[in-house]
Amino acid sequence: MATVSFRRAGTPRPIWNAASQILMAVGYILMAVALPGSLYIGSIIVGLCYGVRLAVTVPTASELFGLKYYGLIYNILILNLPLGSFLFSGLLAGYLYDAQATPTAGGGNTCVGAHCYRLVFVIMAMACIVGFGLDILLAAKTKNIYTKIYRSRRSKKSSSSTESNGH
Repeated sequence: MATVSFRRAGTPRPIWNAASQILMAVGYILMAVALPGSLYIGSIIVGLCYGVRLAVTVPTASELFGLKYYGLIYNILILNLPLGSFLFSGLLAGYLYDAQATPTAGGGNTCVGAHCYRLVFVIMAMACIVGFGLDILLAAKTKNIYTKIYRSRRSKKSSSSTESNGH
């Protein structure tokens, strides 16, 4: 049997995740270079990509693992938001900021300029590139599953159209 082409059946969700990872890496690199306005543009790109990932990851999990344990899988997937925020924003960004900052007379640290968070943005971009590779691997591993899903959808459409025509 011939496989269903992407053009006729649509793009598998892991490919959308991979595309959002690459765009997110571009957004982080834009923020790291610190050109005028690049923080705004990079933030918009990263925010849109987070939205794409949230919108795509949860249905992907239901397609790949089914609905029996959907609540558990959903909560595990959503756990990445606070966990990633803590690891990258709380620990990594805080530690790297303190490494770049200079002590002040009041006992705190201060850092002014793009160099304060540049390494954080570069590390985040590298994490996105690793995520891109993992998403591509997932897309390759789930190709047969998505082929079956698309065939099932097409057969349902064709059977419903023949029923509506009175055949």
